[in-house]
Amino acid sequence: MAMILNFLVSRYIASVTGAVEKEIFMLLRVNREFKNLQDRLEEIKGYIKDAEGRRNDSAVDSWVRQLKDIMYDADDIVDLCVIEAERRKEMEENQSSDSVVCFFLKLDSGFCFPFSYVSSCFQSVISRYNIASSIEKVNQKLKKLAEDNSKKLKLHKTTEEEPESYKIVSRETDNFQLERDVVGTQIENAAERLINSILKTDKKCSVFGIVGTGGIGKSTLASKIFNDARIKENFHIKKWLYISKNYTEMDLLKELIRGAGDKSQGSENKGENLDGKLSRDELYKKLDSLLTKNFFLVLDDVWSSNVWNLLKKPILKSVAKSVIIVTTRNRKVPESMTPEFSSNFKVDKMDDANGWKLLRSIVEAGDDNDISDLEGIGTEIVRKCDGLPLAIKAIAGVLKTKTSQREWEKVLESDAWNMNKIDEELPQALYLSYDDLPSHLKQCFLYCSLYPEKSDMYYKEILRFWVAEGLIVEETNKLMEEVAEEHYIELVCRNLLQVDPSYVDYKGYFSMHDHLRALGSNLMKEEGILIRNDKMSNTNLSPRIRRLSVTNMGTTLELPEQIMKEKCLRTLIVCNSPKTKIIKEDVFRMLPLVRVLDVTNTSIRTIPDSIGTLLHLRYLDLDSTNITELPESLGNLVNLQTLNMFMCRYLRKLPKAITKLKNLRCLDIEGCPLTHVPEGIEKLVNLNNFEGFLVGHDDPTNEGEKGCDLMELKRLSKLRCLSIYRLDKAVTGDSALAGKTNLSELTLSWGPFSADSNDDDADGENVEEGDGEEKEDGEDNDEDEDEEEEEEEEEEDGEEGEVDEVEANEEVEDDGGSEDEEVTTEAVEDGGGNEDEEVTEEEEDDGGNEDEDGAEWSEEQIKGAERICEELSRPPNLQDLTIRHFPGRRFPNWMMSNSIGKYMHELRYLKLRVFPNCEELPPLGLLRQLTFLNIEGASSIKTIGPQFLGPRSSRRSTPAFPKLEILQFYDMLNWEEWSLCEDVEADNGTQLKPFPKLKEFYLNNSPKLRALPEGLCDATNLKELYVQGAHALTEITNLPLLGELHVTDNQMLKKIWDLLAVKYLVVYNCPSVECMENVETLDHLVLVCPEKMKKIPQWLPAMIENHKDSEQWCFRKFEMQCNVSLLKSCLKDGENWPVIKQIPDVEIRTFSGKSFITYIKKTDNYAWKCPSKK
Repeated sequence: MAMILNFLVSRYIASVTGAVEKEIFMLLRVNREFKNLQDRLEEIKGYIKDAEGRRNDSAVDSWVRQLKDIMYDADDIVDLCVIEAERRKEMEENQSSDSVVCFFLKLDSGFCFPFSYVSSCFQSVISRYNIASSIEKVNQKLKKLAEDNSKKLKLHKTTEEEPESYKIVSRETDNFQLERDVVGTQIENAAERLINSILKTDKKCSVFGIVGTGGIGKSTLASKIFNDARIKENFHIKKWLYISKNYTEMDLLKELIRGAGDKSQGSENKGENLDGKLSRDELYKKLDSLLTKNFFLVLDDVWSSNVWNLLKKPILKSVAKSVIIVTTRNRKVPESMTPEFSSNFKVDKMDDANGWKLLRSIVEAGDDNDISDLEGIGTEIVRKCDGLPLAIKAIAGVLKTKTSQREWEKVLESDAWNMNKIDEELPQALYLSYDDLPSHLKQCFLYCSLYPEKSDMYYKEILRFWVAEGLIVEETNKLMEEVAEEHYIELVCRNLLQVDPSYVDYKGYFSMHDHLRALGSNLMKEEGILIRNDKMSNTNLSPRIRRLSVTNMGTTLELPEQIMKEKCLRTLIVCNSPKTKIIKEDVFRMLPLVRVLDVTNTSIRTIPDSIGTLLHLRYLDLDSTNITELPESLGNLVNLQTLNMFMCRYLRKLPKAITKLKNLRCLDIEGCPLTHVPEGIEKLVNLNNFEGFLVGHDDPTNEGEKGCDLMELKRLSKLRCLSIYRLDKAVTGDSALAGKTNLSELTLSWGPFSADSNDDDADGENVEEGDGEEKEDGEDNDEDEDEEEEEEEEEEDGEEGEVDEVEANEEVEDDGGSEDEEVTTEAVEDGGGNEDEEVTEEEEDDGGNEDEDGAEWSEEQIKGAERICEELSRPPNLQDLTIRHFPGRRFPNWMMSNSIGKYMHELRYLKLRVFPNCEELPPLGLLRQLTFLNIEGASSIKTIGPQFLGPRSSRRSTPAFPKLEILQFYDMLNWEEWSLCEDVEADNGTQLKPFPKLKEFYLNNSPKLRALPEGLCDATNLKELYVQGAHALTEITNLPLLGELHVTDNQMLKKIWDLLAVKYLVVYNCPSVECMENVETLDHLVLVCPEKMKKIPQWLPAMIENHKDSEQWCFRKFEMQCNVSLLKSCLKDGENWPVIKQIPDVEIRTFSGKSFITYIKKTDNYAWKCPSKK
């Protein structure tokens, strides 16, 4: 905390200096008062460092607290001065423009003044008196503090300035990927052992415990296992549940249902509406219908086995195999999860050697420096970290900023190692890593601790929080958001914030480790706190809380009485409170100084008019609320910087007063069904983020209000992010984007915003995009198959068996296993889960058809779209470009030109979605920085040839698509041919092949494409290929380094061969496949049969026969989903058993999962359940 007060004082002095330069105080005639205040602060600033170091002395601590309170009061006064000065300027401008004055007041001197002018002068005198009086009170308080120091405290004055911090942000952002993958050798080895144990277990349900102290790497180890490719291959459903100490049973069940309903990690089951009041039995019933496939569940940070009592009923009833990983500090927690408990794995502290390896790998990551000569000092530092990986990573973040041996020695000798512990569980290294931060980063770090444990935060939100709270000091030629982003990157590089690994760089979601969050909470408890609604009355609050985060709020937003009484709250964040519907008028009246107000994801319907009294408010977040309108008083919020209303689905109109918010920097109205954006938005010249700009008015009968044309954007020169919709209503686009050198993210859409516009990759950053092309296995067949199975079971009793002595012995060990399975079968059959899914699919299909309605475009509209797109031109520094629903026949010249690589030299993410009339793609291979490319809905394109890569002459120094990592083609309905030109010889004689860094390729719904290009085999880094709905494709071959292949619903696909590195292969509803050869490395084969298939495909026994006498078996694990008839043929007495019994590991299930066969060849372990064959 030592430098934070220094930051507050320094920032305040800077703000006063800025106000003096703008002559604000002169205008208000309070120059003298503020000059006295500034002088006193300059004097007292020198004593702060000594005061912070002596806060163990209660008198000194009280002195520091008083000074902080004074600084906050002074900050508020400066704010009011700026507001009053702006009001006067505006008033004078309005009066000078008035041509008629109705009432005059004649003074004795003979001068005449407008009555309104006299009235305003009278108000100004009162206002000036109040401001001067407030400043004088602050000056008196500062004078008393100075006297207390002189007479009692005897603080020592220092003129030492805070040293310039070494910035890690100068490094390339690619290094983030390197650093966050570093987990240490011990974790790597432990993960390998646990994964092997998981894959070898034969139990239907197994519980593995990961046990250890806080910060030792339990969650890191679990995450390493969770994300391993082998777990992905063997478990169709994966879910990570954080079990907080205050979890609610119903919320936990709902979260598990969402995870089970969609196999994609992190995505929500859109078919499940869980908003209503559902009983526990109803939730169990939903789970029963979903847990029909192997699933992998991590229960993170479990404090009691009660959570298992809640979840075990649906898990044990499931027909599928399940593995549960439990991370906990108490070894008895997983041990009590009987009889499913398998083993505990104790995470040991790192020894010195492994600790040094971890430290060194992080410090050296991304740099050329070799620190091997510092091993001695480094090992001593590791020893002080007590073998805790979290502490080692945090201290490595400190050492990355140190470049000499003496600086490392200072870290080793720091007093922070010996200070009194804030919390017994927190390693001293964490405090040292905090203490090493410069003051501006300390403030930002502490602010992050306001969020609940394990919650994910979006990086753009936290940047704007920091700006709104005044934690960011503006730098020359930089937006404050850019400075804030540098601070954020710095905290990530120092390992104090954890970036979500599903994003290819630092942009995305992040979180804080529990220990780091606890550190922040403890350090900030004087000024900020996070509390649950049900514990609000029992929480002891500090006298003057400035920042409050509340969770689980009820129907009405209520705050502690002390908060309402003190009236000094600056930040209010409402988290995890979907039930909250009402904000009472008096709440805002009790928050006159609030700067940040976040009520995201609540059910609030109206905003009280009293919000207009919150003159200090800078950040207002109403995302995903139920608001239907905003009050006109919103226009009084002259300091408002951020207004978020994303996905407010009931908001159809914005108040006209929104155009008065001249300090607004961010406006997000995407997803709101607005008729228009009010005319005059061009006045908001400070906007740098505008998402959801609408062209024109959506109501053709409207005669009063007008919408905006593109010219409203012309004056908004500071924009960094802009999305424009309904460009079909634009008349001209000339110069609308001209001069926007800061613009890096741009969306152009000729239609309205729709749900599909908000994909997970909306910023082009999520590397998992496109993994949704595989349907939920057998979802189209479930209902028919259920009827088939039920008919057979009505005629005769079903059977379930363990058909040998080994299985019988295992059943004795696993008491009650068969009974659980029988109960599961009945529950699934009675659950009706598939009917729910059918309804959902139909609803989604209807919505999808409506969205893809293929609206007819007139010739005038087509020509207009081409003209508008050309006129818009291209901002020079774009990094992320999305074009949607473009009706033109040709993209603009600035995209089609062979100079596109020069025009768009910074572009990294490009999404071209739904352009039905274009017959040619731009030469996108010339984009040298492009890492992500999505092309979708180009129904007029028939051929993609060498022009896609660019001319040969432009590729003599750099290959086509030199940095592209993810390539996606979706819904290319008439695409027939794809060819790549021959290799280009570089100037030095080497062959330049396209796609040198391509990792993932997705081809979805291109029914006429006859072949993949031959040159794709030269994509030496291609690891994953997904092909769906390519019905004319006959073969997939010659991809020598491909590791994972998914082929889905490709009706004419006949041959899969010469895939020399493939390990994981999914063949889903490809009925024509007849040959599968030269897949020698295949480890795991998944076959999803067509609905009516009665026999296994002939290529399967052929593969097995070809490898019968080979030293290397063709694949280890085989999974198949099929109808009941085919499953029966694979039973021990069935015609296909001779084939099945040769495979090492077999799992066969019907589409619904109700009937199954499992077989392990090595142990002759065989189990089955299906309708009998009598």
